[in-house]
Amino acid sequence: MCGVTGYKTVDVDPSRWSAGLPAAVRALQHRGPDDEGTWRSEDGSVGFGHRRLSILDLSPLGHQPMTSACGAWVMVFNGEIYNFREIRTELETLGHRFAGSGDSEVMLAAFSQWGPSAVSRLLGMFAIALWHKPTGELHLLRDRLGVKPLYYYWDKRTLAFASELKALRAFDCWTPQVDREGVLDYFRYGYIGHPRTIYQNVFKLQPGHRMVLRAQGSLEQVRYWDAAAQFGKRLASSEDEIADELESLMISAFQYRMVSDVPVGVFLSGGVDSSLVTAVLQKHATQQIRTFTVGFGESDFDEAPHAEAVARHLGTNHTTRILTSSQAMQILPGWGDLYDEPFADASGIPTLLVSQMAAEHVKVALSADGGDELFSGYTSYDGVFARLNKLKKIPMFVRRGVAGGLGALPSGDSTEWALQLKDRIAPQLPSRHFDQAVRYFSDYELTTLLDGEPVATRPGCEIYPGELGDQMCLWDLNHYMAEDILTKVDRATMAQSIEGREPLIDHRLVEFAFSIPFHLKRGTLGSKHLLRKILYKYVPREVVDRPKQGFSVPLADWLTGELAPLLDQYLDPSRLRAQGIVDPAVASRWVSRLRSGDRQVVKKVWLLLAFQMWHARWMEGALAPVAA
Repeated sequence: MCGVTGYKTVDVDPSRWSAGLPAAVRALQHRGPDDEGTWRSEDGSVGFGHRRLSILDLSPLGHQPMTSACGAWVMVFNGEIYNFREIRTELETLGHRFAGSGDSEVMLAAFSQWGPSAVSRLLGMFAIALWHKPTGELHLLRDRLGVKPLYYYWDKRTLAFASELKALRAFDCWTPQVDREGVLDYFRYGYIGHPRTIYQNVFKLQPGHRMVLRAQGSLEQVRYWDAAAQFGKRLASSEDEIADELESLMISAFQYRMVSDVPVGVFLSGGVDSSLVTAVLQKHATQQIRTFTVGFGESDFDEAPHAEAVARHLGTNHTTRILTSSQAMQILPGWGDLYDEPFADASGIPTLLVSQMAAEHVKVALSADGGDELFSGYTSYDGVFARLNKLKKIPMFVRRGVAGGLGALPSGDSTEWALQLKDRIAPQLPSRHFDQAVRYFSDYELTTLLDGEPVATRPGCEIYPGELGDQMCLWDLNHYMAEDILTKVDRATMAQSIEGREPLIDHRLVEFAFSIPFHLKRGTLGSKHLLRKILYKYVPREVVDRPKQGFSVPLADWLTGELAPLLDQYLDPSRLRAQGIVDPAVASRWVSRLRSGDRQVVKKVWLLLAFQMWHARWMEGALAPVAA
């Protein structure tokens, strides 16, 4: 697990980019404290940088940037390839010889043998940059699900890339400017979805994509994998046969992610997903599994007792730590630096703490994300299905009449609730109800908050195949999972210099999940029907059956208690006025509502605070204008 960065210039003096490379590498030190390296082409037009966290092949033979045995390829790589031993065996039959025991050398030989299309052979998580000397091409590749991040800057003359935006910021060859569509995307969903970022001319390479910058300066992207393609391969087996095959795949996927030359642990919440990962690993492991849990003093949010019950049943070596508002107060001032574009998933706070705890004992931690997206586990899906069922009972002419009347109301205090009700009751695609369920701000609220008419930034889930349930799962997999959940885990674990692995989103499991009929995902056992069916073989049902909590935190109590000074500091009207992005009066109105006891606005206030903490870290003192 590492941090990568680099650049390629086309018909432009590369000296300033070359001079900035060491600073970009230093910005990624937390991602790889064990080693660092840089490489530049003879003319300086291409440069690579690398920070290394040693997980496999701890010797100097794993040093990067790495040059192929044939001398044609140079590579920097962040991630882990779990099937590298099988690939190595195949390459040895083709005449390749290896000096080390790790995956990087094997990958480089694979690209030498098969070219960039070798990415389809890799089972793992990765962000890769490859320089091909004979053709003068720079290749960037990202894993299928987007576990490992890869950002790039492109101005038609220079392409620079990095594992995190802070490394791009370390190059002083460009002036960051805030992208308005990125701001809108953030306030809608709490994160900025690919390919957009918070900056103009800076993008995320999308999951399952590879990109090439050719010698003459043309940039091309290819999608090499797509989860939605599995809908043409629906399984016709019985439920028991499907469950057995799914369990076998899980055992394989989970065991692959135990491959390491250093200690490995598991984040355990006590819910279905993490309990299943832990149970399968503990049964098939050759040693006792270490598990880690974060709890809260507030009982409504505390999952620690449930996790401890699972750990006792499975016999893991378990550690629990309680997160207090005082600890959150220590974490939040660094929020904008940890997530170096606006990011509002507050569960990043306990994720950081559990990563700190795990780092005291292990160097690799498994996180059980993905079960909700693959097997329809989110409570938001329940809300969408329930709303649609209620609307079916209302005649269409009544819905049209009510929606028209609400839209004709004069502006004033009633406008906000009237427009929200109109959106809920008006005839529209079912996918529109899902979009409303996952958004934090309506278009009307965004218009008042950001002083401008918002535009649609993402397509609805109807672009995906299958019934509505399939479509919602695919939307969350491609957006929420890729740019919220995986971002949260990557930054939290890397901040503590440990590697986070995601066994439930092994691409083979993802392909299998989307070939399963939807009725087996929400069946007699409830949401995640098949996962529960497998889990109950390992853990008694009464130990794990409980209402879904997620990794939520007591934000309302914190923001009206010990964290209240942060609202005064970051949402001060004069500060917002000078910034010129958020309307100070609207922000103040929401803060006042929260402090008067209105818990309905807590997430809106938190999104404002998280945005301002990012802005204070990266834009104040060098205020870049927002693009129109």
